[in-house]
Amino acid sequence: MAVVALAGGAVGMWKVHQFSTPPPVITVNGPAAPEQSTPKQLTYELFGSLGDGGMLVYLDIDGHPHRVDLTALPWSHTETTTLTVVSGSISAQVHGGQLGCRMLVNGIVRDEQSDTHEDAHVMCRVKSA
Repeated sequence: MAVVALAGGAVGMWKVHQFSTPPPVITVNGPAAPEQSTPKQLTYELFGSLGDGGMLVYLDIDGHPHRVDLTALPWSHTETTTLTVVSGSISAQVHGGQLGCRMLVNGIVRDEQSDTHEDAHVMCRVKSA
């Protein structure tokens, strides 16, 4: 009987000690500094024969559309950002017989299209770079 009493007392003391021990301390680190991103350049290029004129629409790096009435080719436009992801697009039509577009990110061609029909139309885009 004494053994049972001692065993019961030992289990009771162990449980009391278990419940009286403070919980582990959880530490929270402060926010990490954002990664330095390298500036990215997005370049829109249009080339070919203008013929009697043409028009282009491009979507800038902020997602805003811009319309340009073409008076001469080649045409180009460059934008720079520190965003980690860059996207944009260009769509153009001319009354000539040849048209091409090209989109570059940091000088590397990401999309290039061409058309050789009357009233040529092209579209280039960079979804994520």
